[in-house]
Amino acid sequence: MTTIRMIEEYCRELAPYELAGEWDNVGLLVGEPDADVSRALLALDITPDVVREAHEKDVQLIISHHPVIFDPLRTLEPDTAPYLMARYGIGAICLHTNLDRAEQGVNVQLAKALGLRNTEFFPDDYLLVGEPERAMTADEFAALIKERLGSPSVRYTPGTVTRAAVSSGGGGEGVELAQRYGFDAFVTGELKHHHYNYAAAHGTAAFDAGHFSTENVVIKPLADMLAARFPDVVFTVSERYKCPYKAI
Repeated sequence: MTTIRMIEEYCRELAPYELAGEWDNVGLLVGEPDADVSRALLALDITPDVVREAHEKDVQLIISHHPVIFDPLRTLEPDTAPYLMARYGIGAICLHTNLDRAEQGVNVQLAKALGLRNTEFFPDDYLLVGEPERAMTADEFAALIKERLGSPSVRYTPGTVTRAAVSSGGGGEGVELAQRYGFDAFVTGELKHHHYNYAAAHGTAAFDAGHFSTENVVIKPLADMLAARFPDVVFTVSERYKCPYKAI
């Protein structure tokens, strides 16, 4: 029988914990390591709805990207995800910045989704760089991003895309690294006003495709890798957790 400990050890192989930022909280955050697992659920975030879904599906373990416990808990309030996990006896393994930097992690999967070729990995900078299928205008590349990632919206600055850096989620600061390294495009999940100003001033085509869309690309590949390693466990992707916002 597969245990939570066995799955966590494999997760540590895929995304070594030493790759995580010092401020981060990764690994087995909830549950008993020696508990048996026959069903596991994957989601970008562990919300109360995701825990309820897991309980209804008789799941013993949830694997997520964002930590279900980040800051120290002072209280365990009803109807929160940690409370419900303890109540239902469901474990949680969370792979955050270590998965961003992993060789089969978030940025690698984001680059694959966008069809980038001849890629180069910059794990220390949370960047992966590659070439699109052909040189594109920013308008064309924004449309490709929206289609490939299913993003509700894509905000961007003008430019030409011949070599693009990607940094998933809240990686807006990478726009300065992209310019410093000489890449003409940058894709991330969150850009602030000053990032847009910087990109415009330096002629970088910068794209904000949304935190969810740039990170959720890793969930299905991660489920497939886990299923291949543990064939006696059913790994499924959450049906309830979707992008939490809409756009017009």
